[in-house]
Amino acid sequence: MYIIESNMAIIAKNSPDLQKMVMSVVNQRQNQNSRQTYYTALTQFFNWYSAGDNQGITAEIIREYLLYLENSGKSKATICTTLSVLRQLFKDLRRLGVIDENCIDDVDIVINLAGSPIAQLWTTKTKKSILDSRVNSVNLLKKIILNDNKGKIKQFACASAIGIYSSNMNVEFYEKSKSFSKSFLGETVRKWEDSCLSIEKSNIKVLKLRIGLVLSMDGGLLKPISFLIKNFLGTWVGDGKNYYSWIHIDDIARSIIFLIDNNKEGIFNLVAPNPVNYKNFILEIAKIYKTKVVIPRIPKKIIKFFMGEMSELILINQRVSSKRLTSEGFEFKYVELKSALENLLK
Repeated sequence: MYIIESNMAIIAKNSPDLQKMVMSVVNQRQNQNSRQTYYTALTQFFNWYSAGDNQGITAEIIREYLLYLENSGKSKATICTTLSVLRQLFKDLRRLGVIDENCIDDVDIVINLAGSPIAQLWTTKTKKSILDSRVNSVNLLKKIILNDNKGKIKQFACASAIGIYSSNMNVEFYEKSKSFSKSFLGETVRKWEDSCLSIEKSNIKVLKLRIGLVLSMDGGLLKPISFLIKNFLGTWVGDGKNYYSWIHIDDIARSIIFLIDNNKEGIFNLVAPNPVNYKNFILEIAKIYKTKVVIPRIPKKIIKFFMGEMSELILINQRVSSKRLTSEGFEFKYVELKSALENLLK
């Protein structure tokens, strides 16, 4: 059985401390009206939740509950308020370091995918959130995994990112590469991976999943870029020769399952075998939409001026190898960018 810890924290159903956890969060609200709204939404949710046969609170259960509200004829305002309250609950629980130890009962594999989105304005506050959400989620899980006297946890898989590597198109980065970026993104990923060290020193196998640019229309870079190109507003930055090491969302899921099922450990780059440069990435999308790139390229210095250090998300230049993953026997469904984009954009 797996625990997948994403942007929603996990709490076991029969936790004796559940009411205490919720009330500690509710009482932090600054005014009576806010507390009452918060308390009402949470009470209704947990009444519904306790009536089912659920083992833990996950993002999927949240979606089911919202669908239940919709089918019950609740107004959109009620549903939006409830979603907002539930999201805040999980943020507060993680911040407070709250997790129920019973949530790993009968669990032998933990997959941690938690982390605040990278693609948001990098203020001092959001940069702290980006780092803390990653390191603290590992520390939160680590607290119960290492204290598990039953010793059932055999494997811990933790998301990471290829952002740990430096930006250099003349180097092909392998898992053993030590050329790490000293940027905010590189330091964040390094600390993220370091937070797993104490688990590695136990008898638990640890997988570090260095994920590349994920292609999906449900989030990430592809959706806004494809929208711009479809409307003749897309272009590339500089000479467009900087490399993107991408992977289709389906291959992310398949590769993680493959590594778990085959009991692997260590670092794996989760990227497709054929990285592409930024210019060809843009042109390939334009081909699918049968549009042209009519806007002149944007000089790098303009991007750096307006985006500051966050510009590395656009200007990053990495050719990352997936040879270790394929040598273990994994077969990519989407090897070439063209087939990946055709699947996602058509």
